[in-house]
Amino acid sequence: MKQPIFSRRFILLAKALLPTALTLLIFAGAMFLVFLPTLENSLLENKKQAIQDLTASVISRLAYLDSQVKAGKLDMDEARKRAREQVRFIRYGRKNKDYFWINDTRPVMIMHPYRSKLEGQNLLEYRDSSGNAPFVDMTREALQGGGFVRYIWQWKDQKDKEAPKLSYVRLFKPWDWVVGTGIYLDDLAADMKKIRTGVTMAFTLLLTLVALISGYVARQIYVSERRREKVQKQRERLMSALREGEERYRTIADFAYDWEVWLGPDKGVLYCSPSCERITGYAPESFFENPDLLRSIVAEQDREAWDNYLQMLPTREGLQFDFRLERKDGSRRWLGVVGRSVFGIGMKPLGLRFSFRDITERKNMEEQLRHQALHDPLTGLANRTLCLDRIRHAMERAKRREEYYYAVVFMDLDRFKVINDSLGHRFGDMVLMETGRRLSRHMRGLDTVARFGGDEFVFLLDELASPSQALRIVKRVRAAVAEKFCFEGHEVMTTASFGIVLSPTNYHRAEDLLQNANIAMHRAKEKGRNQFKVFTSRMLENAVEQLNLENDMRSALKDGEFHIEYQPILLMGTNSLIGFEALARWNHPTRGPIPPSEFIPMAEDSGMIMELGQWVLENALKTLATWRAQSERAKDLFMAVNLSTRQFAKAALHTDILATLEKTGVPADRLKLEVTESAVMENPESALRTLNILRENGVQFSIDDFGTGYSSLTQLQRLPVDTLKVDRSFISRLGEGDDQESTEIVKAVVAMARCLDLSVVAEGVETGKQLDSLSRLNCECVQGFLFHEPLHDSAAMDLIAEQESNPVPEDFRKRHFQRAKSSLKKAQSGTTKNSAPNIEITDPDVS
Repeated sequence: MKQPIFSRRFILLAKALLPTALTLLIFAGAMFLVFLPTLENSLLENKKQAIQDLTASVISRLAYLDSQVKAGKLDMDEARKRAREQVRFIRYGRKNKDYFWINDTRPVMIMHPYRSKLEGQNLLEYRDSSGNAPFVDMTREALQGGGFVRYIWQWKDQKDKEAPKLSYVRLFKPWDWVVGTGIYLDDLAADMKKIRTGVTMAFTLLLTLVALISGYVARQIYVSERRREKVQKQRERLMSALREGEERYRTIADFAYDWEVWLGPDKGVLYCSPSCERITGYAPESFFENPDLLRSIVAEQDREAWDNYLQMLPTREGLQFDFRLERKDGSRRWLGVVGRSVFGIGMKPLGLRFSFRDITERKNMEEQLRHQALHDPLTGLANRTLCLDRIRHAMERAKRREEYYYAVVFMDLDRFKVINDSLGHRFGDMVLMETGRRLSRHMRGLDTVARFGGDEFVFLLDELASPSQALRIVKRVRAAVAEKFCFEGHEVMTTASFGIVLSPTNYHRAEDLLQNANIAMHRAKEKGRNQFKVFTSRMLENAVEQLNLENDMRSALKDGEFHIEYQPILLMGTNSLIGFEALARWNHPTRGPIPPSEFIPMAEDSGMIMELGQWVLENALKTLATWRAQSERAKDLFMAVNLSTRQFAKAALHTDILATLEKTGVPADRLKLEVTESAVMENPESALRTLNILRENGVQFSIDDFGTGYSSLTQLQRLPVDTLKVDRSFISRLGEGDDQESTEIVKAVVAMARCLDLSVVAEGVETGKQLDSLSRLNCECVQGFLFHEPLHDSAAMDLIAEQESNPVPEDFRKRHFQRAKSSLKKAQSGTTKNSAPNIEITDPDVS
């Protein structure tokens, strides 16, 4: 039944005005019930804060006058008089009628600008018209640090009128004054009344304006309603036709084999075909409920590419994209998608439409074909094609980057033909497969291992720290290949020959580089198999020479080319001999003497320092034992032996040292081990345990090259060391007029050692000026060419004989005894589990 026109208009008017009326009602309630009370409280708090700040300024003025009294510039009476007069005339607030008054804590009125008759009166019994004792309350608040008091008081300067007042009081303790001021609550009420009046007028104006607008809107709605009724029938006919067309489209889409998806402009899922459950494992409802599900099941490594695809799709119709997808059951599938933009009437954007197809089988086939084309079918390693491609890429990177190093190694199994001929090709294939596995295990993830054909392998060592790193990797691989192969009850051992080309190179073709690696490999075979040869280049001469020197050093230890020289350590002032430092020397059969600065680092890198260090320790102690047997003077001497970082990191170091001491018969307190700061600080706790165990057994310690490494002074204080050795780099600059810095460093080391009760040895003393500087700095011990060059054992024995008439001074013996006792105490307190025998230190006077 059609509604009357009047009724329809009333309904439309109600629809238009009711939301507005409710909004205004809520707004008015919020304004008058919440905002205005909050504003009133805020206004009150602001005024309270203002009078607090004003009171603080008055207190500051009184404090200034009090400081003048304390400084003697004013007497107390004059200061108080000035204070009363200054405060009396302070005015503020509305019409400058607000004021300050002062009373004391008794309470006696000191000053009141409007009621001067109260000045001098005790107001303890004063009551306002409501019966309160305001001055008692004020005094109590002031004594408690200051506060507010509400009471009734004379209205400003009008004696015949009273009003509620809120005052703030604060105690000025030096004079026992209570300073107060306040606000009249009627003033606050007047301010709020103005604000309420303004808000009411504004609200009334707003209400009128809204009413006019609402009426206009209601009329427009009525007109629109009439127009809507006209087009309603036409729309219903159109919707019926659309529903029929949509039903036909949905039938076609639902039964499509591909997965069809329609994303709206807001990325919401508008349509999802049932095929999604077959492809993804998720029902269509899952995508409607969670539009982000589609992106979340895209494999993580393809997610960024998927986002880029969505961004490019609106401008590139029919763009295809292949990606991996995580199914609901956890399996992974490859999907291919084609997308295009969807537009409505008038080219209105309606989102994106996608067609997804499962292409997993095709991708697997492509990957299999690609792998077969680039990998060896027997070992699974890269083949010649892939290997040459990787080498070309490395050559291109080397052109772009200066500090980029790589190496190409050509490896050929030695005597592999014998294995094939004797055990058959099947066994040979097993050796090749196992060789491939061993090579892969000993390569880094960024390296390439390839089988080049037959028993030839090539590996590309990429992103090397230096060319010498390639040599270390080849040595590791050579050792792995040399391990025996065990198959079906047969054991066979083979080796490999290696040819190496190290970057930087000037090759333009990967094939040329590989050819030179092959030439180097054949040179290695000619050298005797199980060898490697570096192809000559201008950047590799030092690396090749180092390799040859390392091989020479291995034989040098066996052939007796090393010997020990002993540098005397002397006591300053008396030149008394107190010990020797054992120094390794190498006399090469063809090159002659090789300096320690050249072979010691090489021994460290190769690990031969362990063998060399043990050899030095054992032979030095044997020599000291011989001297002790031949001379009483030698029994006062110690032997200093250097320990490398590698030796110090050895877990059984203390066991080896103690065994060597027992073998040679040298007392433990006659051995002084020299360790560097870096060796100790590399693993402080482990180092401390080793030092403590050896020190408890009597071994002495010296920090070598002190000042050149990095130290923790806290750790140094814990270490059971006896001596600090100042590095020769500081000593060499002593006595030079323009180098005061070295003098200060040595001076600081000597001072620190004296505080820690440690001995100081200056090494590398070569000039008289250096000796004079050390003497002025009270350095205790020295060694260097100025006194003696390193001596052979026979020359050192002659020096000991000469020192028979120059014994170790008694005061040095006592200092040495105290230091040994102190370091032993540190060691015993620092050892958590003491397995060493108890050591007793005997006073030198008693012995």
